[in-house]
Amino acid sequence: MRYSHLLQKSRKQHILKYHFASGVISWVWIIVSFLLIGFLFSFSSLDLKQVLSGFVVSLVRTTISYLIAVILAVIIALAITANRWIEAILLPIFDVLQSFPSFALFPVLVVALKNSPEMIIILVLSVTMIWPILFSIIGGIKNRRQDFEDAAEIFGVHGWKRFLYLEIPELMPSIATGSIVGWGEGWEFIIGAELLVKTNIGIGTYLGFLGNNQENVALAFGIIILLMLLYIINRLIWLPLLTKVTSYSTED
Repeated sequence: MRYSHLLQKSRKQHILKYHFASGVISWVWIIVSFLLIGFLFSFSSLDLKQVLSGFVVSLVRTTISYLIAVILAVIIALAITANRWIEAILLPIFDVLQSFPSFALFPVLVVALKNSPEMIIILVLSVTMIWPILFSIIGGIKNRRQDFEDAAEIFGVHGWKRFLYLEIPELMPSIATGSIVGWGEGWEFIIGAELLVKTNIGIGTYLGFLGNNQENVALAFGIIILLMLLYIINRLIWLPLLTKVTSYSTED
């Protein structure tokens, strides 16, 4: 055992080197992506203001919808798994609902909320994003360690303290994993949503404008730029978050 501290030190050094190398590679790709975006703008007829402002507006819509989806997913998952009878009734229903096409809600919402196009997009987008987050959280709840639950009972941790210091940290890996999938599905959906609702601004609105005017080359460049912007977000936010929450993993 006298060499155990050396092994632990070596392991920590290896982990630090790995994270450093991974961080350097990530930033290199991010810089390359920004340079490539600038190159595409300089050699295309894309309107820089339209693309960036449209992307920011779509990003805000997606972020609001994501926050609604993740909050509802946590509440629903904790509520239905608290009672096995409720879970037995609602889980199959949710399993069917996740297969329901969200675009089918548009005709109803357009009639009900015809003066609120933003609300229509956010509501349907939230419905689209919630399912992978919800089922990922339910899976995380099913795999919780019983010794943590027992320790919370022994030390009398209940209510908000239990929720903040036990439930949420335990479920963070599941929330992050489901969020990455839900976020991706949300961006797949929002382009069509902005075209159907006919908003004044949004990346989907601008790409639709290019398509309607048969500016095919500019449309192709716009799609590539959108993909690179989403890649930058994944590198800056989602991948670091996923790495961070592994520290909450109950297997460590």
